[in-house]
Amino acid sequence: MSKTKLLIIGYSSFVRRRVEPSLKKNKLFDYCISSKSNKININKKILFNNYEDALNFFLPEIVYISTVNSLHYNYAKKILEKGFNVIIDKPATLNIKATKKLLKIAKRKKLLFAEATLFNYHKVFDIIKKICNGFDKVEHIQSNLNHPLVRSPKEIKKINGDCEFDMSPYAAAIIRLFTKNDFTNLNVNRNYFIKSKTVKSFYITANSKTCNYFGNFSFQREYNQQVIFYTKNKIIYSPQRMFAPPYDKNLEITVKSKNKIKKIKVKKDDCINNFFKLILISLKNKKYNFWLNTMLQDAKIRDIIKKN
Repeated sequence: MSKTKLLIIGYSSFVRRRVEPSLKKNKLFDYCISSKSNKININKKILFNNYEDALNFFLPEIVYISTVNSLHYNYAKKILEKGFNVIIDKPATLNIKATKKLLKIAKRKKLLFAEATLFNYHKVFDIIKKICNGFDKVEHIQSNLNHPLVRSPKEIKKINGDCEFDMSPYAAAIIRLFTKNDFTNLNVNRNYFIKSKTVKSFYITANSKTCNYFGNFSFQREYNQQVIFYTKNKIIYSPQRMFAPPYDKNLEITVKSKNKIKKIKVKKDDCINNFFKLILISLKNKKYNFWLNTMLQDAKIRDIIKKN
């Protein structure tokens, strides 16, 4: 079986920790990396320091952009115009106007263009859906995504990587996936780094006809990643680290009903590997509407978040 050629632009921590292990495991890709900040290293597959050289010499079928947020749009625009399929780390762009411009290019060129918001491709959500008897039975959802500050506020501002830019794609995905976009109002409360005036935490509420959502997102706190689903007679706690589920560990769902607690084991699964398998199916069938529509839906929700 021939492998799909994938070029990764940017050698981010996420690529090193999560993307590369998945690519090596599924063996469906021949990949290499273009990085301006790392020396050429054949063992690490860093073969280029210039993305244009990488495009011309490697001739990838897909380009995965994993740079800082502030560079996403310019890279994506140039690469799509050159006729390459593109996957891009979340957030794909910093505003809906830029997203629409890129989607217009992708549609005109008949290219795949997908945003890598990946957590929901883990099978744990299929299991939670069965426990809930369908997500339409969920009356309330609460999500927590907190982690300590890893960059200075000054650096965060420079790369457009504050809490809202970085974490609002997760909030948008939850609203899209579990309330069917049928929300009647959405409100946001923000806290800022005073000197840089960048967002260090935000709280979001949204309501649909049948479900309420509350999201708690923050830098500068202890690690906490969990989604909690409330039905009429159950509370279902996702495993911890749910927005970046580990690919090499078994997980555990906790269900509380009638004041009794039940633990449900979930065998290890790789959401990134699952994502890439779906990407390959789309490339084979040349059907990209799912990815384009998903990106637009999330961009619209993030735009509402930004304006509230």
